[in-house]
Amino acid sequence: IVDISELINPFPGLRPFGVEESHLFFGREGQSDEVLVKLSENRFVAILGSSGSGKSSFMYCGLVPSLNGGFMTEAGSIWKVVVARPGGGPIDNLAEAILMKDKSYINLSEEDKLIKKTITGTVLRSSSLGLVEVIKQLKEEQGAGNVLIVIDQFEELFRFRKIEAATSDMDESSAFVNLLLEAIHQFDEQIYVTITMRSDFIGECAKFPDLTQMINDSHYLIPQMTRDQKRMAIEGPVAVGGGKIAPRLSQQLLNDVGDNPDQLPILQHALMRTWSYWTENRKPDEPMDLRHYNSIGTLKEALSQHANEAYDALNKREKEKFQTRLPC
Repeated sequence: IVDISELINPFPGLRPFGVEESHLFFGREGQSDEVLVKLSENRFVAILGSSGSGKSSFMYCGLVPSLNGGFMTEAGSIWKVVVARPGGGPIDNLAEAILMKDKSYINLSEEDKLIKKTITGTVLRSSSLGLVEVIKQLKEEQGAGNVLIVIDQFEELFRFRKIEAATSDMDESSAFVNLLLEAIHQFDEQIYVTITMRSDFIGECAKFPDLTQMINDSHYLIPQMTRDQKRMAIEGPVAVGGGKIAPRLSQQLLNDVGDNPDQLPILQHALMRTWSYWTENRKPDEPMDLRHYNSIGTLKEALSQHANEAYDALNKREKEKFQTRLPC
């Protein structure tokens, strides 16, 4: 007999699904095939979509598993996937993401990590072929295979560019874009590049003409999920997790989320909370139902109720520290 309280919650909440959670990712079956074709033809694809549309989850649980499964036939199934975000230092962040694929790097001291990261960053900055050189070295140490460079939340580069323009004479953002483009235009190493980006930032790409051309040639706009696809995203993980959900709760969740793609992360969060409440408070043989969903505040109040619970769990000193950080 399975103890329902010991089942792992199959919903990630507000964060994207990870690569290791592809068995819990439902609702976008078949869409990765279109992306594979574009990536195969151009060695580049931009995955675009509105905020909360599931771009990162689609990347990690749709595209990457398809590559590892050998569905890009001519490239094989041996892939190293490097995931980086531009953040406040795109080249340094890329350097660290590449180094994290080296198991020996993980075991180094912090001082040795900094030294190796500095060296790798220097190589990346040395020329537009710096990324190719670093990947070549990685493959010499780690073995052959294709390399997919994933730049998640690419729109962060535009924020970095604005700060850079105000505080520095350097143009690291352009150098970063050139590294990516040179990597896909050369043929000595099998390097592929994918970026995920919010569609409302697409106009910012015009500042990089060559990047604009690549996006024009090869992009995939994440389609809005249909009601049936959302139903799969609700009921699929519940089944995989070994749980049950009442049909009326599925209907209520679908009605509450509506057609707003911004609500998809909120839906995942509400499902995560409902599952947790259900495992702790269920009656014998009772499925996840409306009473569990209502108890966590529904989609409307789930986030604020969760935040209040987290705050109430703090001790007095932690609460005082938290209050001092609140804006006036």
